[in-house]
Amino acid sequence: MSDLVISNPYVGIAILVVFVLSGKVFRDNWKQKGETWKRNCWLSGIVATLCFLAMAFIPFMPH
Repeated sequence: MSDLVISNPYVGIAILVVFVLSGKVFRDNWKQKGETWKRNCWLSGIVATLCFLAMAFIPFMPH
């Protein structure tokens, strides 16, 4: 587990973009309260949480 690092800046940018987009999807589903809004909020919330944890705890060491 100690070998886990983000060494490519594009990977970090991709994680950030997925984090922002999944947060936006979560917020939109919560506000609209469509037919399957609870499931959609859970899925997008889990994705956002995983992206946040990756940005917070995986070190960034560019070459």
